[in-house]
Amino acid sequence: MYFHFEDATPEFTTKVGISGRPMTVHEALGQFALAYGSTGYELSVSSLELVDESGLALALDAVLPCGLPPDADAFVRSSIAPAPLAEAAVATAAAAAKAASAALARPLAAVAASTAPSAALSAEEMRQKGVYAAPGSAVAASQAKMGENSYYYSVGKHKARDPTGVVTAPVPIATPAPKAVFVKPAKLPEATITNYAMIDDEKEIKVQVPLAGAGTLAEGAISVDFRIRSFDLRVVHENKELRLHVPLLCQEIDQEKCVVKKKTGKLIVVLHKKDPEQPWYELRKTKGVGDSEYNKLVPDAGESTKFTL
Repeated sequence: MYFHFEDATPEFTTKVGISGRPMTVHEALGQFALAYGSTGYELSVSSLELVDESGLALALDAVLPCGLPPDADAFVRSSIAPAPLAEAAVATAAAAAKAASAALARPLAAVAASTAPSAALSAEEMRQKGVYAAPGSAVAASQAKMGENSYYYSVGKHKARDPTGVVTAPVPIATPAPKAVFVKPAKLPEATITNYAMIDDEKEIKVQVPLAGAGTLAEGAISVDFRIRSFDLRVVHENKELRLHVPLLCQEIDQEKCVVKKKTGKLIVVLHKKDPEQPWYELRKTKGVGDSEYNKLVPDAGESTKFTL
């Protein structure tokens, strides 16, 4: 799995191994907070929660992967903004972050001896201990450690037992998730997007647009026309067409490399700078004092590159 923190700067992503010992959401968030220290900032563990791509919060005592696919994306949210670390604490935090990252990706082989049920236990002993899954598996370890409180408590419990006494966990059948298909109505009322924020991220400009349910928008609900110095974003959401139109950007962009990303609770318009060395102090070009070139600029000039998501 991949854990992402995108609610504030600095953003952070780390890989979480789910083939290791059973790990609860609360424990994983604690390790994530330590790993986040590598950015030079710290997160308050008590303020964190983990949500899936639909925005559904996962219980702190649930055992990963909480029914999600092995390569799923999960998002860390914090009710408290990251705080910069004191200079004296940066080196210590970096070492702790390295250890935490390793712990999150730790393979099963390294912890099997400390978490797996004893191979010497008979089938009856395992049943009495509440272990119904295949011996040596991470699911069996969770059942042995947490009993009825295990996220996997019912796995294998009602499966007919083999005469040899060996109990095996059922093999899950992978089924593709249903995919929403968007059909744009002929005409919808238009609303202007007024709430957004710009971040100058060296080679790119990121325009963050808060939008509840952004991560679950149907395919085709988002479209953008990128031009050499403008963009026109349109989003169909809740029976309205939301629009953010910037006819004259601060500087020129490489329109072929510009994209839009869907995140939990927001959209991010990524503008690739034509000149990476040129800083942007504003998103929309405004006329400065003595700016004789401003009146020569043409809004929405040039051919457009259509991007649909």
